[in-house]
Amino acid sequence: MKNLFLAAVLFAATAAFGGVPAMSVVVSDASGKAAFKGATKANGAFATEKLQPGKYVVQFNSKNAALKGGQYSIVVAAGKKKVVANAIAGEKFLAGGVAMKVEVGAGLNITGQIAAGPMANVPSQTNDNTSRPRDQQESVRRSLPPAPDKMPVPTGY
Repeated sequence: MKNLFLAAVLFAATAAFGGVPAMSVVVSDASGKAAFKGATKANGAFATEKLQPGKYVVQFNSKNAALKGGQYSIVVAAGKKKVVANAIAGEKFLAGGVAMKVEVGAGLNITGQIAAGPMANVPSQTNDNTSRPRDQQESVRRSLPPAPDKMPVPTGY
């Protein structure tokens, strides 16, 4: 359901701010081998075939000068695992591209969409193109000892 909500928000943003020029999409596995090469559709969306479980990097780039001066948002998902990048300068797609990491579970594919303009009020795992996914943050949080329900009251005061 959240995927549908995010897709609807991105579609609305694309309609409100105009279309997104086509971008090339390369998905590489942990060894750097390309698992998918393609381009975004007219609505900024793409989808891979089912992939082997593992960690992947999704790279977006373009040579279209129309991206200059614009801001863009990206959602990349593999099942329930999503990564969101917000307010990316169009020049980044022209100069080396934008990369996002996502972990893929068994029997899943990677889907994504690029929209013109920043997303507002969308819960995200990341808020830029260089931070790590929420699932990694959650694994760090889970590795910490649990916080006590109540802080101990110092005695002797």
